[in-house]
Amino acid sequence: MAHQSPMIAIPKKTTGDVDWTTPIRNLIAKSFGENPDNYAQECQALQRCRQDAVKGAGSDMTGRDLLYKYFGQLEILEMRFPEIRVNFPWNDAFTNKLTTQTAIAYEKASVLFQIAATHSAIASSQNRSDPEGLKLAFYYFRTCAGMLTYINENFLHAPSTDLSREVIKFLVGVIMAQATEVFWKSASTRRKHLRW
Repeated sequence: MAHQSPMIAIPKKTTGDVDWTTPIRNLIAKSFGENPDNYAQECQALQRCRQDAVKGAGSDMTGRDLLYKYFGQLEILEMRFPEIRVNFPWNDAFTNKLTTQTAIAYEKASVLFQIAATHSAIASSQNRSDPEGLKLAFYYFRTCAGMLTYINENFLHAPSTDLSREVIKFLVGVIMAQATEVFWKSASTRRKHLRW
């Protein structure tokens, strides 16, 4: 592999354990008048889904898929149980300061940040001396920037530095600069081959 300039990947946030089971069981009993024991397996599956996605996943395609799966579950939970309150503890990716909020919106924004960080790591790890690696790096830098832009447009009151509008805009700029460099490298490589 030829020498490549290093690319910057966004650091991931870290998180503590979350108890989904107790709030869901309480809500089922109180609001729906059903026996929460009937949903014990589903509660455990959700608990495992979060654990796998935010604590066990790496910065690769498998980690990305686990994060997407958990985000999909959050979307469904937010529609089905909009009043649910769960303590979501997340450490800022840059300051490591702990912020705990009870809104699913905060959990969703944090998971999207994790997905963006994973995409930046996938992009940064590509072999950019290979045309396919250039394509993948460009694609994942762009999707990372898209995720970050989505956070800025849809989550207006950032409780932590890493989710603040200014930091997200800065990260989008860095990621898009890297995407531009990858695109330029790809175009110049193709142009070089066309001359001969």
